[in-house]
Amino acid sequence: MLVVAAGMSLLIQNYRDAIVMLAIVVINVVIGFFQEFKAEKIMSSLKKLIQSPAKVYRDGGLKEIEQKNLVPGDVISLEEGDKVPADIRIIESNNLRTNEVALTGESMPQEKQSNPINEESPLGDRSSMAYMGTNVASGSAKGVVVSTGTETEMGKIASLTQEEEKSESPLQEELRVVANQLAILAVIIGILLFGVSIYRGLNLYYALIYGLGITVAIVPQALPMQVTVSLSQGVARMSEKNAIVKKLSSVETLGSTNVISTDKTGTLTKNEMTVKTVWFNDQEYKITGLGYEPEGDILHQDDTPVDEEEKEELESMFDAATMSSNAEVHPPDDDHAGWYPIGDPTEAALITLSTKLGIRSPKEDEENPEIHEFSFDSERKRMSSIREFEDSKVLTMKGALNSVLSIAKYIYKNGEKVEITEQDKKKLNDINEKYSNQALRVLAVAHRELGPDETDYEIDKIERDVVFLGLVAMIDPPKEGVKEAIADAHQAHIDTYIMTGDHAITAKAIAEEINLGGDKEAPVITNQKLEELSDEKLKEKMKENRSLVFSRVSPENKLRIVQNLKEEDKIVAVTGDGVNDAPALKSAHIGVAMGQMGTDVSKETAEMILLDDSYPTLVHAIKEGRTIYNNLKKTVLGTLTSNAAELLIVLLGLIGAVLLNWPIPILAIQILAIDLLAEILPLTALTFDPGSEELMTTPPRDRDEHIINQSSAIEVSFLGIMMGGLAFINYALFVSNIGGVFTNNHALYPRATTITYLTIVICQLLNILSRRYKFTSLFNKNFFNNKKMLYSIVISIGLVLSVVYVPGLNSYMDFAPLPAVDWLRILIAGGIFLLSFEGIKWYKRKRAFGEKRSTNKKGIENLKPQVNLETSEELVPKKDDIKEETTEDES
Repeated sequence: MLVVAAGMSLLIQNYRDAIVMLAIVVINVVIGFFQEFKAEKIMSSLKKLIQSPAKVYRDGGLKEIEQKNLVPGDVISLEEGDKVPADIRIIESNNLRTNEVALTGESMPQEKQSNPINEESPLGDRSSMAYMGTNVASGSAKGVVVSTGTETEMGKIASLTQEEEKSESPLQEELRVVANQLAILAVIIGILLFGVSIYRGLNLYYALIYGLGITVAIVPQALPMQVTVSLSQGVARMSEKNAIVKKLSSVETLGSTNVISTDKTGTLTKNEMTVKTVWFNDQEYKITGLGYEPEGDILHQDDTPVDEEEKEELESMFDAATMSSNAEVHPPDDDHAGWYPIGDPTEAALITLSTKLGIRSPKEDEENPEIHEFSFDSERKRMSSIREFEDSKVLTMKGALNSVLSIAKYIYKNGEKVEITEQDKKKLNDINEKYSNQALRVLAVAHRELGPDETDYEIDKIERDVVFLGLVAMIDPPKEGVKEAIADAHQAHIDTYIMTGDHAITAKAIAEEINLGGDKEAPVITNQKLEELSDEKLKEKMKENRSLVFSRVSPENKLRIVQNLKEEDKIVAVTGDGVNDAPALKSAHIGVAMGQMGTDVSKETAEMILLDDSYPTLVHAIKEGRTIYNNLKKTVLGTLTSNAAELLIVLLGLIGAVLLNWPIPILAIQILAIDLLAEILPLTALTFDPGSEELMTTPPRDRDEHIINQSSAIEVSFLGIMMGGLAFINYALFVSNIGGVFTNNHALYPRATTITYLTIVICQLLNILSRRYKFTSLFNKNFFNNKKMLYSIVISIGLVLSVVYVPGLNSYMDFAPLPAVDWLRILIAGGIFLLSFEGIKWYKRKRAFGEKRSTNKKGIENLKPQVNLETSEELVPKKDDIKEETTEDES
């Protein structure tokens, strides 16, 4: 609208107004572009769209070619560390295991072999297939390419993201409606002013100037820029807390979020296998510390530390657990913020366990070299290694409990090797079941000293009569702060669902550990059960439970869950790191990808990226979104109040022109000067108000809730009438005192319009300051907690005084210096306006807290809403505050 108006002003040679209008347009465009560009620049640094080469058998040999040149039928080679370049049917496997977390959500490496499988097997159970985008965790293999590009499982999932279109954010919808309504009203006023100008005898040129100028001036031209600045500042604050927002509009949507659907691995959990419990020598030990950092202790169940003698005994078991390992654990470096593994994460967890006891890793043990290894396979379900010591050779072994027990002849118990009994085996199976029910991954550990004549390393001859040492139980533990963040989300009335590719028992255990369900257990719904539920039944489940766990869930069903939530008018944030998450990420109102673990597809699809892959960071971002919305609400209402005043002054000017033949009390360029010089900085500074601590104790706003509702419209109208009315009264008093014929050519006309202008400016600055607090007085203890506001007020006053008093500038803007008597009248008007605003707040406080509140046996049914005076949000009473029965006086 400004561009059109500026063009028309140029056509009629009204260069002054055209320059001001174009200046506002340029400022809006430059700031908007700069902030969007800055966010995209941060995002571009995260992109690593590098295609891995593929090793393919062609022309009688093994060659490296670009991934894009693979075709179905190619035979390729895979080795540890490789990225799978296409969907592959395994034809030869040497203990191949692939990490499929990016595709299926399964956190543990999956064993692959060449045996045929059922055609109907779920994606995560297709053991003879390796998929594009996954990584080889260990072993090697040959395979035939069966599909490439968009025909792969990754490609099919990625294509689902093209089917979802993004809708406008709630704030964008709100501001579009408000802007359209104001634009229509402005056009009507402009046409009326044009007609009155012709009626009063003005020529067509001046009539067009007045009509066009006022039409543009009463529309809040600076509001888009203020919204952009507010959102961009939110982006900056979030980036400092490891949350990168790609689009500014997503910041506000975060504040409306009432459902978080999160994946498990790497977001709620560390994605670092950690040994939690060891069973050895007929007793249980606790292991402290998280992840691969070798910091932690080995404790008894009563939390007392183990003594040196016990450590020496444990060393034999930890040695056996780590001897047959090819994994490595490395300290932080330029590419890794923390300790990280190379190789199988389970092996890395065992190495970390041994390091806590001070044992060297197998690769560092040059004194006792490995002379033979029996790799893990799915039939034996164990692996073993033979190492040469000074006076003997020792077989060490780990694997599934049943597998190790089947060849165990002895057990280490009560400090000595004794023959294992059926009672021992039953006890061990019971312990194993207990650990498994806690979603712990359990490995049995054993060893055997080989005889001097045992030199024929045949697996059946060597793996026998072992001494059972103990059990090691590990888990991918929750991240620090997740449990507290879940509680914060519940308190903020945000539902949390887990959508994971992991098994139900693992997902359930993590949900219980982080207290996902709060007061009750969160139900677990497997993918198979989900397939059986109709959309109506699924929605019923969601309404009945604020927390749900979806396990082994497919990409299609993740998308279905999100779509059903949206149909229930939920504002949904979805986290994900894999290709399997991309459709749900795109469908959600806010797609949140992981910066460390996230695939390129998920990062491209999402609106926000968590650099630390942390759920607490997302909850903090939601709080920031709520703060931004509250501050934007203050800005919008503050802007509309001055626009209402400008609108009223123009309407009163029209009446004065018709009835009294007075010139209009303020010029179009002066109204634009209110926007550009007086209020733009303070209104923008409103967006820097800090969020209250109580902000996350209230429900998120409804998507249908509008900034301009009945209550706010009445308030804006009343204050706008006060502001505009006081300005017109000052103008009318001045004109009446002059006497005689008063026209826009009168020598005192600039002084009259300056009085109008400054009355509105002073009232608007007081309006902005008081707008910071919906209920409390302007003068409170938090008055100085936004220094930018105070600085902006000082700067704005300086700019206003310069255009009023600096020669040349004042004549260009049709202003004139004012004597003290005029200033007295202006300041009195400002005082009346401030008292009126404070009166409104007093009435709100009285209405919210002045009436007696009572409760009955139904608890809070008769309680009036309690309101946080700093944020104006309704507070939900705490359970401890609700008694079974209270009297009116007690309440």
